[in-house]
Amino acid sequence: MAMPELTADTLFDGGLTLLQEKRGYRFSVDSILLAHFVEAGGATSLLDLGCGCGVMPLVLAHRHPGLKRVAGVELQESLALLAERNRVENDLSHRVTIHHADMRHCTTPYGGVPFDVVVSNPPYTPLGHGRLNPRDQKAIARHEVALSLGELLDAACINLSSTGTLNLVYPAERLDEVVTAAGHKELLPERLRMVHSHARESPKRFLLSLGKTPATLCILPPLVVHESNGSLTDEVDKMFKK
Repeated sequence: MAMPELTADTLFDGGLTLLQEKRGYRFSVDSILLAHFVEAGGATSLLDLGCGCGVMPLVLAHRHPGLKRVAGVELQESLALLAERNRVENDLSHRVTIHHADMRHCTTPYGGVPFDVVVSNPPYTPLGHGRLNPRDQKAIARHEVALSLGELLDAACINLSSTGTLNLVYPAERLDEVVTAAGHKELLPERLRMVHSHARESPKRFLLSLGKTPATLCILPPLVVHESNGSLTDEVDKMFKK
């Protein structure tokens, strides 16, 4: 079987290089927005549930040197192999570990110890909504084919320390559903930021941080991704550079 064609994409002015399949699933701006939403100051461990090619583990390890134990879990073997290769190519093997595993079968924390921070840019389109991509890699990454919201939250609870935070990105129309489902798992909202493609448009996504202890919800100013001419706003453009 022919090997898939890869591209090499850089972040942080060449500080990170990410290999991705040219025609397979590729990370989106959502992962970059979530990685910059995460508050990891003081944290020493972080887990990405559904890490794809490894973009968030690598970005967060790069931005937060205090994270000594960073892990990613990926169901799809082809993406897990790319994530493994990316951590080696970026000289982060001593801090980043990739697990090729199905998180639905998780019963104990990966590596044996809970994490200070858990992040996930999950497949967030429910089955029956939108067009299901005929390429399996993209379908599994984007639609809830192999992972439901409840299953994601179960895996997060198992891996999250008692004082840790779970950080998610989801479509804006699912905010009430996600908060309600998280509440059933005793995960409570701490920080929320709505994401707008353009100013004066309805939000498309939300960034949400949850924890296991009650906290006053902090609602952050809206994040606008694009200017009227289609270019990235200064705030988002800077996320790709540092």
